[in-house]
Amino acid sequence: MADHDRSRFVRVLEGAPFAAMLGLKIESAANGAALVRMPFDLRLLNEGGRAAPVHGGAIASLADVAACAAVWSLAETVRTATVSITVNYTGFAVNSDLIARARVKRMGKRIASLSVEIADASDALIADALVTYKIA
Repeated sequence: MADHDRSRFVRVLEGAPFAAMLGLKIESAANGAALVRMPFDLRLLNEGGRAAPVHGGAIASLADVAACAAVWSLAETVRTATVSITVNYTGFAVNSDLIARARVKRMGKRIASLSVEIADASDALIADALVTYKIA
């Protein structure tokens, strides 16, 4: 994908209202891999206070956007849709930015399968996900 196309899809993903509300930032996306950061924000917690864990829905959304960025880094189109996402929560994210690392495992003409790992700032695994995308 050309650099001008890449900057366009980064603007589209980061500028989507929900992604913008989460503060998601695509740090890299190329060759079927993506790194996306979700900055710590008190609004993303299950309960009040800095010691509360980040809501699982925010973590799942981070995984979904990271997977999308990885697919878009390979696809001829940016028309995709999530077919399925399975998230396994393996730890608590407390008072930390989260980093999602997505990787395309297999990409066909219409379907892509991806794995995503989400870690906190100390690189402790918080969740992993399997994502399937439809490519239009």
